[in-house]
Amino acid sequence: MLKKTVTLTTIAVGATLALSGAAHAEPNGDPAKYFDVTADFLPANTPEAIDAAKNGKNLIMSPYGITRTIACRGTNAADVYDCMQEDDLGWITLRKTDTPVGPTWLYLP
Repeated sequence: MLKKTVTLTTIAVGATLALSGAAHAEPNGDPAKYFDVTADFLPANTPEAIDAAKNGKNLIMSPYGITRTIACRGTNAADVYDCMQEDDLGWITLRKTDTPVGPTWLYLP
C-alpha cells in the first residue's frame, strides 16, 4: 500500500511540475501546488552556507546538491514546506530540520 501511495505521489508531483511550465521561483498563487525553488537553495557543505539564512536561502544536504530540481509547496521561496527533490527513481521527500545556520532540508532515502 505504501509503495502505491509513493508511486501515486511521485506521479502527481511530476504531473504538477510538468504542467506548471518553466522552472522559476516566483510567488506561487496556490500554496498547495509544487513549484521549482532550486535557485533558492544552497548545498550545506559550501562556504556560502554560513550566510544562507541572512541571504534568504535554504540549505540542502543531498548527494545531488542543487544539480537536481527541488520543488516545494508554499506561497513564495521564503515560505516553503513539503519539499521534494528529483532523483534517479523519481522524487524523494526532503525532511526539514532547523540548524544554527538556517533551515536545512535533508535527503533521506
